[in-house]
Amino acid sequence: MKKLLFLLILGFSGTAHAGQYASALSQCLISNTTAADKDIMTKWVFASLSNHPSLNNMAHLSDAVRTGADQDMARLVESFMYDKCNSQLKNAVKNEGPAALEQSIRSYVEVTGREILSDPSIAGSITGVARQLDAKKLMEALMTK
Repeated sequence: MKKLLFLLILGFSGTAHAGQYASALSQCLISNTTAADKDIMTKWVFASLSNHPSLNNMAHLSDAVRTGADQDMARLVESFMYDKCNSQLKNAVKNEGPAALEQSIRSYVEVTGREILSDPSIAGSITGVARQLDAKKLMEALMTK
């Protein structure tokens, strides 16, 4: 599960170069992901990240909430691996090895992560940072040779 979290986080910024079978698995994951699935993923990532010591004063989740997020994410992963995309998973690993699974997850996270982060409420938070920047200093930094 730690590796999955790591892939989810890195997937937001990395670009994957997958083979034919890994790409087919990625497409299966993407095309079978619902809005409810994205909610499960978002809650799980938040619950996992909230464990970081720097967030102690910002996020207080009960053990029950954390366990629930883990359980929901596990069921989501199982539904993809055992049901929705089982044949694509088998083909990817058989033909391209275990790295195909990592490549597929990275591609999947890249796409779904962008969709999650494009939610208007998150975009509003990003513009909040922009409002706090010193525009004069920013312009000076950009214009200085």
